Amino acid sequence: MEDREGMKRLRRNNRRLLPPQVGRKGVEEVVDEDTGRENADLARRTRCEQLTFLDGRKKYVCAAFANHDWDEVPLMRTANYTEYGTLRAGRRKGRTGLSMLLEVFAGKNEKGRRDGGSGRGSVVVGCLATAVRIGVLLLSRSLCEGAWPVLQALSLCTVPFGALKQLALPEPARSIIEPIAGPVLGITVAQPIVWLCLPNVYRTLKFWKRLLPIYFRYIKTKRQVRKMTSAQRDEVWAVRHEWGGEKVHSLVLDMSGFYVKSAQILATKADFVPEPWIRRLSNHLDNAPPRPFAEVQRSIMQQLATCPRSKSLSVGAGGLVPLEEVFLEVDSTALAAASIAQVHAGTLKDNSRVVIKVQHLGMQKVMAADLRNIGWVANFLQGQLPFDLVPIVKEIQATIPLEFDFNREVWFMTNIRRSLKEGGFDRIKCPEPILDLCSGRLIVMERLDGVPFTQILHSRAPAALQRRIPEVVRALEVLVHSYGQMLFIDGVFHADPHAGNLLLLSDGRLGLIDFGQSKVLDKEMRLKLARMITALASDEEARIARALINLGLRFEDVNGGEVSENRLAIMARILFDTCYVQEATVSPMSQDSILRTTPLKAFNQSVWMVVRALVILRGLCFALKMDLSATAIWFPYARDALAAAGET
Repeated sequence: MEDREGMKRLRRNNRRLLPPQVGRKGVEEVVDEDTGRENADLARRTRCEQLTFLDGRKKYVCAAFANHDWDEVPLMRTANYTEYGTLRAGRRKGRTGLSMLLEVFAGKNEKGRRDGGSGRGSVVVGCLATAVRIGVLLLSRSLCEGAWPVLQALSLCTVPFGALKQLALPEPARSIIEPIAGPVLGITVAQPIVWLCLPNVYRTLKFWKRLLPIYFRYIKTKRQVRKMTSAQRDEVWAVRHEWGGEKVHSLVLDMSGFYVKSAQILATKADFVPEPWIRRLSNHLDNAPPRPFAEVQRSIMQQLATCPRSKSLSVGAGGLVPLEEVFLEVDSTALAAASIAQVHAGTLKDNSRVVIKVQHLGMQKVMAADLRNIGWVANFLQGQLPFDLVPIVKEIQATIPLEFDFNREVWFMTNIRRSLKEGGFDRIKCPEPILDLCSGRLIVMERLDGVPFTQILHSRAPAALQRRIPEVVRALEVLVHSYGQMLFIDGVFHADPHAGNLLLLSDGRLGLIDFGQSKVLDKEMRLKLARMITALASDEEARIARALINLGLRFEDVNGGEVSENRLAIMARILFDTCYVQEATVSPMSQDSILRTTPLKAFNQSVWMVVRALVILRGLCFALKMDLSATAIWFPYARDALAAAGET
């Protein structure tokens, strides 16, 4: 019991079983009234006849138990199971007095093992237990954010340093808090360290922290409404969607990156995405928070030094080209800001009015982390949704990184512009790039003066803009026609026709901008799509079913039977047409969704960009109350494509 080295080590390791009290071996205890009650309570709970505190910090305890043989048991062990001192205690039904004391004060039942193998095994178990504890705390922090500061404050009260020694928790609270105090304080300290040293890991943790509460609340609501009437369900879901829309909007606003693109897709799906979500996510179509102009200005000057015209420009300090070398002025207020780039108006030295699209610095690493997160989400939700997200996400993971190559975007802008001009679509105008001022991260292009569809379709749009809705309807119909030319004749198409990328020009023409998400279709895929369109135009269900299977899409019947041709025809119209289909207006998450009884089990990821463009166009048609059939419009283009390949 007089192991002084052990006592010193215990002090250093800060192992404390009992609250600080005064006392030494062989000296009568000097205790106040509260401490006396504590000792009496301890004796009652452990059936202890005699309790003596040894050492001022109370690292050693001696307890005597009546009517039992004496036995020596370890008082305490460190992480590597080195023993420091012993406690005399009687065994009671296989338990030692030490075990009881540890249960009372530390919430543990230590079983010291002397052999090295058992010790190592216990260390592993202890590490796993700590990891589980940390995981549970992180999950709890996500679901109950308000409780986290309270846990932090209570955990600080258990730290026996400095002024914190004076903070004493009531015994029941201490027994609950002490086992989790270490992980709580560890997480608190680790957060800024991870943010500084591992920003991508921090971003991943932050994303899941925000996503999981939304997921669990929707799962809870889904179970909650099972036995409710239809009216009650609608009322409960209305409240949940208001909450969910705000949470998702906040997530996208905070995270930015790829999540802005996801929000843009959801915002166009007014046919089945809840109205509160649409209302909030529509802000992300063209209203993302812009970066500071000083940062943007430096990016522009840096990229001007790499463009083809740089040979005739004066390069200043740090390899930067001053803006006045190229521009008369650049507006410091952004025209638009998106996940990858930001757009500013400018005027060239020849007085040409241009738009400058410059890539955000460091966004490529952020996007890579986001795409990994989306992949994990797809795997997490696998089996919980009536369709498989994995192949869709794989296609997204393959195409999104391509958007960082602005030379590629300039190529698509130039070719789609030429394609539409040669196809006779003079009602659609694409901006012309200033090629010798473009680089891998900078595009300088002709400026189109128009009003984005997002402003005209906004629920609180001014009357002057609302009067232009008939012009929007005509422009959208022309756009759907142009996709026949792009998809079936040229095989090069704009895959992101959301309302923020469509402008209504002053003369009623349509301005098509942002060619970052564009795709080239090979001849084989164009012919498969053409067969699908001609099959839909014929309205022959057997032919439609064959064309759908030929495209690599496979559906299953949840009852184990064969999927009917009628069901496959409905699915084909939902995916490859823009006309009104009742089943397309039901959310895939709803119990009434056709995908619940006929889930999509295999999806050809190479056709995703086509489906995505059609999904966006369908959403615009729904928002404008247009029952427009892309099949009817595209049939002549599809027929011509098949005829050119020798098919009739």
